[in-house]
Amino acid sequence: MADGRAAFNRGDYYDAHEHWEAVWDDADEPERQWLQGMIQIATGLHKLSQRNSEVARRLITSGLGKLAGAPARIDGIDVAGMRGAAERVVQALTAHLPPPALPAI
Repeated sequence: MADGRAAFNRGDYYDAHEHWEAVWDDADEPERQWLQGMIQIATGLHKLSQRNSEVARRLITSGLGKLAGAPARIDGIDVAGMRGAAERVVQALTAHLPPPALPAI
């Protein structure tokens, strides 16, 4: 989980997705669903970096849905902060505005 967090915090969202997916493979519910939400948010941010804002918005929105009910922190990751930042990104994309900078999680 720490490698995924480090990748996410340096803006390497694809790498974060890869690290978390390896953990997701062996996870049980409900952690599996929460990890999938984090993976979808990271993948959405990766798509956003490729200027594919519509796919990014859909993936991030889906990821937020999977993080509903998740604890504020999972293995040292600030999930509540991730959710808040992801919600702001979706709001900006929906309004056709530049997305905000993301805080460290």
